[in-house]
Amino acid sequence: MRKNIQDKDSFYWFLKLFVDWSVRSSYSRYQVEGQENIPDDGYMIWTANHTNALMDPMVILSSSMCRKVFVARADIFKKSWARKALYFLRVMPIYRIRDGIQAVKHNDESIAQATGVVLDGVPFVIYPEATHRPKHSLLKLSKGVFHIAESVISNRKDDRPVYIQPIGIEYSDYFRFRGKVLVRFGEPFNISEYMKEHSGEPEPVVLLQLREILSKRLAREIVYIPDDEDYDAIWEYAKLKADNPEYYRKTLADIEAAEGKQRGLLKIQAVDKRAVAQALALREQDPEAARELFKKVDEQRLWRIQNGISVYSIANEPSGFKLFLKFLLALLGLPYYLFAGVVGSIKWIPVVLALRNVKDDAFYNTARYGVRLGLAIPALIIWSLVYFLMFSWQVALVLLLLSLPSLKYLYDYGRFFRIFSSDLRWKIRKKHAPERVL
Repeated sequence: MRKNIQDKDSFYWFLKLFVDWSVRSSYSRYQVEGQENIPDDGYMIWTANHTNALMDPMVILSSSMCRKVFVARADIFKKSWARKALYFLRVMPIYRIRDGIQAVKHNDESIAQATGVVLDGVPFVIYPEATHRPKHSLLKLSKGVFHIAESVISNRKDDRPVYIQPIGIEYSDYFRFRGKVLVRFGEPFNISEYMKEHSGEPEPVVLLQLREILSKRLAREIVYIPDDEDYDAIWEYAKLKADNPEYYRKTLADIEAAEGKQRGLLKIQAVDKRAVAQALALREQDPEAARELFKKVDEQRLWRIQNGISVYSIANEPSGFKLFLKFLLALLGLPYYLFAGVVGSIKWIPVVLALRNVKDDAFYNTARYGVRLGLAIPALIIWSLVYFLMFSWQVALVLLLLSLPSLKYLYDYGRFFRIFSSDLRWKIRKKHAPERVL
């Protein structure tokens, strides 16, 4: 057992290689940006938005090979086995008011432990919203991260700066497996310098200022929409624009002309941000026009949801010829999809059973990931035995190779077929839709 949670552990690193592979293959695209912003001259506290339950720490864990220690809500540490497992995984508890006043008193120990992690040169990862919520927005930040920073500043034995590093996590879908994820490291904030410059001000005032600064820096790394009565309409409006190929190409060209070449998922994020900014600018400049527009957008949104049509189908309506091609591709891919369904049943049936007990939708991908991680090797062993016992080694080897990407294909084909079905429904039902907004 490690003496300190952040200490090196060979077995941990061996498992991490498998975990990292599993995390990255859980997404059709996994992209990390901004690692050049990570400072190497001081102590680091990493802060991120929190939208997708336990997948948030998993995607940050896999973003680099450096040691990291995470924090999680204290109630999941109640069982002895859970406490030991989480400690091994470098996750430590933090207590919230909802855990009770007596429990919150333990936070002094948590802050001391977190301080030791940071002073040992290991990034401490915390989610200052204190709870997850699948939205392109931010909750009011807790003060815990700043208390940890104060403790690090007070206990350091040199003048090296203490940084808070904002990290934005952007998912293409919060609830479906094999989506896309962008992990974006923003510019670090030198909190030790800031607190030194504001040492004469009352602590509550400084904490409010720090909250505002960190909130703005986190918002900069994601597609940020204020969480008010227009949230759903603004996001729908933004996607109707951003998913339109003509708008996407023109807007991306404008962005790249002004800011330089964008890479991969940064392109999608930049166009989404521009579309959101345009909606917010309209609301600011002409509230009445915005109100009317958002009302129509909401009517269309509710109609499409009731009819099982995605916003992508409306924004990027395929021609009849493209629909026919999609149909042919779906037909050609069906045999392997059925094979993948049989082979993957060892993993997807337990997922279906597990999801029956998951009340929070944001945990869906966590449950899928957990089952897949736990059953990946047993499933491979089982099917290897079945193939080599039932067939010649040549056939068995071919079947085994076909089985390796089967679960990924199962989810990817499912996504392709959902989009095809949505496109088809839109083609058939669009004449009954509310007035087109864009």
